[in-house]
Formats: sequence, C-alpha cells, structure tokens
Amino acid sequence: MMTILDDDCGQGSSEYILLFGAIIVVAILALVIYRSYFQKSSLNSAQDMEKVRSNTEDSGDSPSAPPVNNTTPPSLP
Repeated sequence: MMTILDDDCGQGSSEYILLFGAIIVVAILALVIYRSYFQKSSLNSAQDMEKVRSNTEDSGDSPSAPPVNNTTPPSLP
C-alpha cells in the first residue's frame, strides 16, 4: 500500500494540465470582459484607406507622389 502513495510519476503532467487549464480560463474571462470593446470597434478597411488617401492628398507635403489610380483592373477570362 505504501508503494502506491509514494509513486510520483504522473505528478508533473497533472500540474502542467492544471496550469494550462488555469491559463485558458483566464483567457476566456478576458475575452468575455472585453467583448463589448471588440463589438464597438468598426473594422472597415475601405473607409480607413480612404481616410489615409484623403489626408495624404490634402497635406501636399510630397509633390512628387504618384496620383491614385481609381480604375478597376481588367477582368480575366
């Protein structure tokens, strides 16, 4: 009976499992807490690019900048 109590072979593995489980729980709690922040953010790359283009065109800092090409590319057959 004493040999079963003295056996420590799986102790390291179980400690790693508990550690990773705790990290996963903390990550899920952080996602739940900050969910409203992510839902309020507007991720629209087209609008962001248009803002950058309009700001660079209005600044006039670089007169040698090439013009923006707004034509659509030809379609492939």
